[in-house]
Amino acid sequence: MHMQSSESEPVMKELFSKILTATDVRVRFSFPTATMREHFKLLEGSQSLDFQVRDKYSKVWTFRLYTRKNDGHPKPVLTKGWLDFVKRMGLKVGDKVIFVVHGNHNDHLGILVKRNIKLLGSEHWADL
Repeated sequence: MHMQSSESEPVMKELFSKILTATDVRVRFSFPTATMREHFKLLEGSQSLDFQVRDKYSKVWTFRLYTRKNDGHPKPVLTKGWLDFVKRMGLKVGDKVIFVVHGNHNDHLGILVKRNIKLLGSEHWADL
């Protein structure tokens, strides 16, 4: 019997992933400019936008996406809410965060966290 995927099946697609640097875990999270331009619409003249993500426990986190005034190189970063997330999740340099969109209609953003562990001489990404 052949099963077709239905519209009601939950869909999850990755926006981007990043391995955390010292700056990401201690100061602010550098956010990819291309992802910001494609998925986040800052209001005209605005330099920041608050948005919400859900972790794997369905806890909602609010982050502030902030950009510099210079349009050519906005250098987006996550400020408000990010360091609290880092502390609560126990994130370290080398951990990976993955931002995803859930739902058939891009219903909500999610965040996944993984840690690179060495097991019997090979590397694995484990969920945190």
